[in-house]
Amino acid sequence: MKRAKNRVGERNRKVFYALLLAFPVLQFIIFYVCVNLNSILLAFKVYDYDTGAYSFAGFSNFTFVFNQFGTVIFQSAIKNSLILYAFTLGIGVTLALLFSYYIHKRFPGHSVFKVILFLPSVISAVAMVLTFKYFTERAIPAAWESLFDKEIEGLLANPNTTKGTLIFYTLWAGFGTQILMYIGAMNNVSDSVKEAAQLDGAGALREFFYIIIPSIYPTIVTFIVVGVAGIFTHQMNLYSFYGTSAAAELYTFGYYLYVHTKVATSYADFPELSALGIVLTVVAVAMTMTVKYLLEKFGPSTD
Repeated sequence: MKRAKNRVGERNRKVFYALLLAFPVLQFIIFYVCVNLNSILLAFKVYDYDTGAYSFAGFSNFTFVFNQFGTVIFQSAIKNSLILYAFTLGIGVTLALLFSYYIHKRFPGHSVFKVILFLPSVISAVAMVLTFKYFTERAIPAAWESLFDKEIEGLLANPNTTKGTLIFYTLWAGFGTQILMYIGAMNNVSDSVKEAAQLDGAGALREFFYIIIPSIYPTIVTFIVVGVAGIFTHQMNLYSFYGTSAAAELYTFGYYLYVHTKVATSYADFPELSALGIVLTVVAVAMTMTVKYLLEKFGPSTD
């Protein structure tokens, strides 16, 4: 009798758990699996204007995509996407770590650094872009003319400084999340370890490189790997600055995909965009797995 009651109770618990999970699982299946499956299948189809329906097209969309890699826009997109990631990795991550350590150690002015670096994360992107454009296009030329009695173009208007200015803004706008995570990781480093290093005569820089970096290395790896995965989706904030009218030499793949999806005028445009998305996904997955493996294999050890 007792065993039968236990079986009934176990069955009821399983039914309860199944009903509890049914709705989120159904949402995942419908709004993620089905949507993405349809996008994948769309890459192998072509739109027929006569019938108003899609038909199987084999790999013709992929052929079109590979042919596009010789165009000016795609070459600019490749170059700018890689340049942006290089700056994000080489300068963005480095400065984010240094700023985070500065704030973590509560050095003089750390509160000011915190406010400046967190501003883009707490203020509307539109408001930040408008303020930044006013600063670069009006304030800096006016200050330059006042100081040196010479007129200059705005940093965004001048073709020689446009890309550098956009990269600077992208790095600045990305500091908020990184610093929040890095400071949290640094705060979790054992005080006893840091005190032992100080007793051994380690200064701030030695503590940073030999204690802090190895201790928060998994967090650093996470940001680097996520950055690799986002190489082909990052827009460099082009849409916020230019809408759909950014110059071809400024394009990134993220901006190309977003703009062409937004301005698509017929169902015939989507299969080619879907094929491009699959190609970039395959490349990004390969790069991401490779970078993750190398970082974990050759990274510092806290043992």
